[in-house]
Amino acid sequence: MKVVAPTFQEISYDSPYKMIERAGRVCYKSENYIKEGSDVLFTKKILSFNHGSVLEHAYLVFEVLDRNLFSKMRSFSLKFLTFTESEKCLLSGNFRALYELYFSFEEESFYPFFAYLENLFPDIFPQKYQKYLRKDLFRKLEKSEICSLREEEKEVHLSITILFLTDRGVSHELVRHRLASYAQESTRYCNYSKDKFAHEISFVRPLNLTKEQEILWEEAMKNAEKSYFSLIESGAKAEQARSVLPNSLKTEIVCTCVLKEWKHIFALRTAENAHPDIRELMKMTKTYFKEMKYL
Repeated sequence: MKVVAPTFQEISYDSPYKMIERAGRVCYKSENYIKEGSDVLFTKKILSFNHGSVLEHAYLVFEVLDRNLFSKMRSFSLKFLTFTESEKCLLSGNFRALYELYFSFEEESFYPFFAYLENLFPDIFPQKYQKYLRKDLFRKLEKSEICSLREEEKEVHLSITILFLTDRGVSHELVRHRLASYAQESTRYCNYSKDKFAHEISFVRPLNLTKEQEILWEEAMKNAEKSYFSLIESGAKAEQARSVLPNSLKTEIVCTCVLKEWKHIFALRTAENAHPDIRELMKMTKTYFKEMKYL
């Protein structure tokens, strides 16, 4: 058995394929397979399995350079796209929303945008709309540009992805926040008796235990680990053996959402009445956001 401390780190790549692969491989703890060119292949595989949720960790922001076209596109009030208009006409959405829109929405005013997506991501999108391509209608924004937007625009267009290492109890609280996307280490597919996990299970110790309580907790974790391995040795699958694992089980979970939702998460989860473990983790994350000038 191993006891680990909660941590967090930001995941940030310019390439949506790299974002998708990095988030998706957390589920299976297969990060060792990441190499040059594996991101495109991984994305294609995810699409072939129709695992659309993993695509949500890649978020794209575009400037629409024709206001008349922007108004036409905005008029459809599409649920999973965000439109704002001030000095710039901005459109944003995650890769899943864009991909599903491309294949399901037959509206001529979107054809130039679909052609632009084809041009940006030829490995994923077929070349159906190339005759509508005009390179002067759209521009993909870089992260530095998104961070420099006016505050009310940045709140809804800046998407931030954080990988948390925490316990299962905290992760259950985190996923209560609906306006976000998640990818979590899977106890169905991760067999902790294998070499890649060093034949041991990792746990996160709760905060504020007394010495006596720590001894009791450690004994419970050892018993849970012993029961898990006994089930595996008896021929049980990981998805069956996981039933004996406690809330203190270490998990990794990727959370992606726009800045407005992160502010909501921080407001709730750093409050005095929040659970001590998630409060401590979110206080650290909020401090990082301030250091990065997201807040």
